[in-house]
Amino acid sequence: MRVGDVVKFSREYYKDSPGHAYVKDWIGIILEFNIGAPSLDPQVSHHRDKDEIKVSWSILGETHIMTYDELWWSNLGFEPFEVVSSECR
Repeated sequence: MRVGDVVKFSREYYKDSPGHAYVKDWIGIILEFNIGAPSLDPQVSHHRDKDEIKVSWSILGETHIMTYDELWWSNLGFEPFEVVSSECR
């Protein structure tokens, strides 16, 4: 995935979780895809900043911008997003 890609939640995200079925029709555009930079600060307990994806969702005609970090998606065990259309570069 990269900035500009059109995405939706993957089927794996909502198929076994009826409480998440409301997201199946959401369509979004990746606004930012940040790979965590190494952290050289000795006061910080982790070795780098977190990876993050910022998505602008179209939900029932309204725009919602949401940020997802690796602490969220690394616990899922599957890819939460599916690329619908990739911007050609």
